[in-house]
Amino acid sequence: MLTDCYTDHELLGLLQTSDHRAFNEIYRRYWDKLYYLAAKKLQELEEAESIVQDVFVDLWHRREQLRIHENLEGYLVVAVKYRIINYLARQDRFRSYQQYISTRQNINDSTTEDWISFEDLREWLFKMVAQLPEKCRMAYQLREEGFTQKEIAQQMQISEKTVETHISRALKAIRASISQRLSSLFSLLF
Repeated sequence: MLTDCYTDHELLGLLQTSDHRAFNEIYRRYWDKLYYLAAKKLQELEEAESIVQDVFVDLWHRREQLRIHENLEGYLVVAVKYRIINYLARQDRFRSYQQYISTRQNINDSTTEDWISFEDLREWLFKMVAQLPEKCRMAYQLREEGFTQKEIAQQMQISEKTVETHISRALKAIRASISQRLSSLFSLLF
């Protein structure tokens, strides 16, 4: 073949002028090496072939902008390795997603019961908070809405220390009520 006598550097120059013979020679010189590398790393022959093909397609598409200052073989090997890394990362993400889905499926099996329990608990907490003294209730609700103690103090026109006291009392009352409720549930179970 006429292109056999060209160096990689000369072939790259011809490739940049869209010389098909130069591309074919590069393909002939490096296909087997790159395929062997990909197949060895992946242990999946079809995927290895696809990756090497993609590297050569990309080489052809980018031929005019290509600036390879080192050796062509090194460039192609690195291109294959990056594609292998990307492929393995996609496979890993896919496996992680499958595990997540199977885990979520097990969780979703009791979703309705959990939702009912959650709604019962939320309703009970709402009633508990409603029974708090007015200032405690207001401070607690504002805190639950994400306000800082300083913002609550400004809104309620009281000191930050008083806000802290109201919130502490509200939390103590809620904890005591939770303890009482848990005790009554345990007494029913045992």
